[in-house]
This record gives sequence, structure tokens and C-alpha cells, in this order.
Amino acid sequence: MPSHPPRLSPPRRASSSSAAHHPQSMAYPFPRFSSAPQTPQCLKSVESPNPWQSRGFDKPRSYPTRWLLLSLAAAVVFIFLLARSFAAHPWQTDRIPFSRSDMDDFFNHFEGRQDCGIASTDIYLPPIPFHATTKKHSLYCPNRAKLLQAMSGGGRHGFDTPYFPLGCHFRWYSTSEICMILDRFDSVVFLGDNPLRHIYSAFNMLLRENIALGGLRQWEMKESEREACRCDNQLTRPECLAYSVLDSRSVRSNDAVSGHSSPYFCDRTPHVFIPIDRSPAPEDLHTAFNSILHREPDSYKPIAVVHSLSVATSLAWPTATSSMDEWVNLADISQKNVPFLWVGPNAAGHLKPPSQILSQGNNALWHYTIEMAKEAEARQLDALGMYNFTLQAGSWDGTYYGQEVVLVQAMMIINWLSRLEST
Repeated sequence: MPSHPPRLSPPRRASSSSAAHHPQSMAYPFPRFSSAPQTPQCLKSVESPNPWQSRGFDKPRSYPTRWLLLSLAAAVVFIFLLARSFAAHPWQTDRIPFSRSDMDDFFNHFEGRQDCGIASTDIYLPPIPFHATTKKHSLYCPNRAKLLQAMSGGGRHGFDTPYFPLGCHFRWYSTSEICMILDRFDSVVFLGDNPLRHIYSAFNMLLRENIALGGLRQWEMKESEREACRCDNQLTRPECLAYSVLDSRSVRSNDAVSGHSSPYFCDRTPHVFIPIDRSPAPEDLHTAFNSILHREPDSYKPIAVVHSLSVATSLAWPTATSSMDEWVNLADISQKNVPFLWVGPNAAGHLKPPSQILSQGNNALWHYTIEMAKEAEARQLDALGMYNFTLQAGSWDGTYYGQEVVLVQAMMIINWLSRLEST
């Protein structure tokens, strides 16, 4: 059995605190990345000896010169067309597919599109070039560090309007593109409390192309429960949350035999949510995590981990840092390539109960976001802040958010996955 190289930690990146602003300050304008097109320079014609005069013929000198000019012109046209083809399909930094299609309603063919009343164009707007000469791909973030800073530090142009990252944009991937991204991993693990559980539910909605019931184990539900738990209710009602999907294997094993099938668009990379609310976590959760790490002992594909812990511990800083060390140490022992993403907490909505304002209000949440991003950086972990993203978004109870928020959060995590090395 081949020995595995030591765990490759994600490269140290600047803390998201350096990119985020004051909790009430937002930065919206996009920088201009346009560059003037380069016009091919014409070459002067080269005079060549005229062999006709040396032989006594009074032949004009224009024929060799004409052929030379035609050859040069053909070469210039060829180089120009070649340059245009590279401009149409630019080299991409990091590991990221490039989609040339314009943004339509991504959810148009999703189950529940009409019932839930959500269009992808209501929650995501692609960047718009300022100049006709600006290539659209240049407005997207060129690497993982800038992507995380942009997604953490953006803002909205009004309450519940689409979110704009700071400085550069993230992508909205089609389901087939999401499948290509996931194929580069052995597994994807979500470790966290309820806010991350909601994001994982949205992750399943995208992969099942079902925003009506895609986050639930609908094969276990009665018909009346399925009707009551559609759309936002699968996130907001406690009786519906009890049916949340916790791993891809359960969907693969049970969905096909149920009378209400909603399979994954692709199902080659397993993914799982492991609920944690303390540190250290129970031993059975360690066992579950280790079984994922050692599922494919000969594989060199990475196992991506999305980690978050906030409201379950009342924003206890020592518990969060202890949890980081706890799960990173388990990953290091496995000697596998296990990149981590620390996800910060959501901002508090205006319906936050008064009894929680001091301990879990926006001031406490902001400082927790900044300090935990610094702790993640110190451990060479990536960090994604959700404070700015949720600050002007509608929350149903002041702590948790509906589909229009968690679907975008799930897409942000998919963008992070798209920028990770695959070996």
C-alpha cells in the first residue's frame, strides 16, 4: 500500500478581518479591470534581390515583393485570430471551470420553483462590465484568498436585495458544474451547529434540483407533513427540521424506493453533516469523522471540511478555538489532504429576542467573526465571514434565515471548493 504524503494544509491567507469593514459600513462599487486591446503592429516590407534583372529580363520587381507582403499579411491575420481565441477562452487561475453562458433563472427547472416563488436572479446578480472592452471573466475573483475576502466583505444596495461581494465576484454554478467540482474530492464534510445545518440543507437542494423539499428526507414523511414543510418551512419549522438530510448515503439508499423520489443530479462524491454543539465533541462523532477520513485509504483526493460553531455555544471564543484544534488534529493524524473552511456566524436580525441582544447581538457577533477569523488564520485555515452577507437580509426569528439566504451561502461554499487543489 503506497504511503501517503503528509497533510497539505491550505496556504496561509490574509485574515478576513482585513477585508471586512465596520459592521455598518459597506463597499459596493466594482473596480475597473479593463485593459485596452493591443493592435498588431505592421511590419515594413523587406526588399529582396530581383533575379530577373540578373538574367537580362526586364521583369518588374513587384512579384516577389507582393508575395512577401501577402505572406506577412496572412501571418498577422493568423496571430490576430489566435489572440482572439485565447481572449474568448481565457486562462483561469486556480481550479475553476469557466462558463460563457449568461445568467438566466438557475431555478427555472427546479422542483418547487413556482410554489416557493424564488428565482435565482432575485438572490444573485452577475457582475456587469463598465466598458464594452472589459472581459467579463476579469470581474470574477482571480484566486481563493481574494474570493474569500470579497464574499466576506461585501454588502447590499438595500434590504433583501442581491448581495455584492467586495472588489470581485463569485460565480453561480449550474448543477452540472457543481458535479464537476465535487468530483475532485473524496468527500465533503460539514461540521457545525444549526446555522451550518441550514446551509447543508441548501447544499442538498441544489444537488437534488428541488427547492420545495430538497433538504428533507421526504420518504419518511406523511403526505400532510410534506405539504406543511415545503419551501421555507423546511428550515423554519422545528417539526420539519427533524427530517433534515444529514448525509448523501441516506438519499441514495431510500429516495429511489419512495413514492416521492427526488434523486441527486450526480452522486459520485459522498457528503455528510456532523452536528456539533460543544468541544470536545462526543466520541461517536470522532469515530464517524475518522471513518470518512479512511474510507479510501489509497486515494490522494482531498477531503474538504466546512466547520462552524457559534450560537450553540453562545459565541464562546475558547470553545470555538478548542473545536478548531480538535478536528484539525484528527485530520492531521490521518495524514490525508484535508483543507478546512471556517464559516463565521450570521448577523442578528431585527427579530432577535431582547434577552439575547447582549450575548448574541450584532456587537458580539461582529467581534466573534473577527477574532475567530484570526484564530483560523493562525492555524492556516481558510475563513469565510457571513456577517456582512446577512446584515441586511430578512430573518424569520433574528437568528436563522430562509432559502433566499442559505442557497447563496451554499453557493459561496461551492465557490470555495472550486478553488481548492485537487491533489
